[in-house]
Parts: sequence; structure tokens; C-alpha cells
Amino acid sequence: MHVFIDTNIILSFLHFSKDDLDALQNVFASHTHGSASIHLTQQVCDEFKRNRENRIKDALKRFKDNKFSAQLPSFMKPYSEYDEIRELSSKLQKKQKDILVKVDQEVTEQNLLADKLIKEIFDKSDIIETSREIYDLASMRMSIGNPPGKNSSIGDAINWIILLDVVPNGENLHVISEDGDFYSSINEISPHPFLQEEWSEKKGSELVVYRKLSEFMKEHFDGVAFSFDKNKEALFDELMNAGSFSRTHGIISRLEEYSYFSLKEVCKILDGASENDQFGSIITDYDVSDFLNRIAVPRLGELISDKHKQIVQYVIDEQKER
Repeated sequence: MHVFIDTNIILSFLHFSKDDLDALQNVFASHTHGSASIHLTQQVCDEFKRNRENRIKDALKRFKDNKFSAQLPSFMKPYSEYDEIRELSSKLQKKQKDILVKVDQEVTEQNLLADKLIKEIFDKSDIIETSREIYDLASMRMSIGNPPGKNSSIGDAINWIILLDVVPNGENLHVISEDGDFYSSINEISPHPFLQEEWSEKKGSELVVYRKLSEFMKEHFDGVAFSFDKNKEALFDELMNAGSFSRTHGIISRLEEYSYFSLKEVCKILDGASENDQFGSIITDYDVSDFLNRIAVPRLGELISDKHKQIVQYVIDEQKER
């Protein structure tokens, strides 16, 4: 899986992002563990450094604009809640001042938790530099009006040229960006049709876009691990289409080599047992039952499909009888 995280997503952790810092860390950790290839460009790093202070400045201004001052009409004074609200308002104003003192120092020293994590990510990543050739290609792209890129800014075009170069043919690209240049103006959750067609023609694969990191995480991260392996995915497909019992046993044996399966992957395997008789008919064979007992039985409470639950129950019954 090949992933590109735009600067605006990284900068959002210095503003008002609904995403958690752990999510950013988990995505980049997936690169370290070989689950995904995260492509980080020098352009993204430089844009972050250039815009860091302005983004923080705006966030602090918005926070300071919250006065935390309760405005209560005088006719509420006889109620007990009146004094409680005034007291809470006073405490909030003091807490606001206290946190600003701490934050101002951390901002100056670039010592915010977000700063530390992002610096660590940049330090550990293989950053793709902008060569003269890449710049010239991006400049030509901007001149003729091809997306992505706006307001005479060449940065998006540079990133796109790099991605076209480094992502192998036949591999999908997952772009996480708030930048409208990557999206269709008609269907705002779909890729820009020009970029989608260009990627399909040049790379023979799909362009997938996400406006929020949380949207990407919801699709590919189940809270325990970022789970994606091209070889493992191929085995799921083989399991779905296995044409004999012996073939199914062989695929199960290969899947046993993997220690971890996400809920999404478990459901794919159970789909195979449900839809392919060459798999479903042998779920009580010892090797198949043991495999499903290891990966699917612990997930029973998370399963939604009745067919999936029924298959897992068969396994549980077989294990008890044995």
C-alpha cells in the first residue's frame, strides 16, 4: 500500500484537528514495519516548517478569543446555580491563563508534543528531495494548467510528479489531503477526474483519496495494528476461489504463517468459508478449525454477519467435541 500525507494534514495537528496524534504515529509506524510505504517529500517538510508558526498563531488567537466569561442575567441571582456558574467561569479563565503560559514557552522552543512527534517522523523518514528535473516538470504542468496546483503554487505539482515517479506500476495510491485540488468538484469525496484518469493510464491502478486521516484509519486500521500485506491479500483471494479441498488446506497452511489478522481480514476469510464450498465444507477439519479458532473465535463479539457468526459457532462446537 502506497500512501501520501499532504502538508495540510500534518499541520492540522498544530491547529484544531479532530484526529489524534497517535493516528499520525501509527500510519508512519506502518512504514517502519513494512505494512505500507509512506512517501514523504522535501516539499511537504519545507511547507510544514514554513507554515508552522502561522498555524499555531491562528490556533492561539482562536483559543484566546474564548473569554470563558459567563454572562448571567440578574434575575438568576436567587438560584444556587448562579454562584456555581460564576465560580466555574472564574476557574476556567485562570486555567486558560495557566495553559497559555506553558504553551507559549513550548511553542518558542518547538517542544510541543506534536512538534516532537513530527520531528521524529521527519528524522526517521527517507525524504524525497526536489530535483531540478522534478521542478521543471512540475513547472511545465502548472503552466499548461493541469492539476494539482492553485494560486501559482507549484508545491502540489511537485508532490504529484514525485508520486508518479516513485510508486510502482500497478500499485494503488492513497492520498490523504484537505486540498480541493485532489477532489472532484461534483463529487467531493472522489478523486479529481483528471488525476484519476492520469494515474490509471500511467500506473495501471487506482487513486484513492481521503480528506481526513481518521477516514483513512477507519478503512485500514482496526485499533490494534495497521494491517496490510499484499501477499496476505492475495491468499484471501485464493481462498475465495480455491477449487479443491487440498488447495484450501494448502492456503490455510500458508495463512498460518501470519500471527495477526485484523477484523476486516477475518471477515474476508469468513466470506470465503461462506461463499466457497471447497472451504466451507471443511471448516471442521482439524487444521482449518484450529486456524479459525485462533483468528475468528476471539472476534466473535465483533462480528455483525449472521453467516460469519454461524461459521464461528461451528468451529467452537468442533473444538468442544474434540
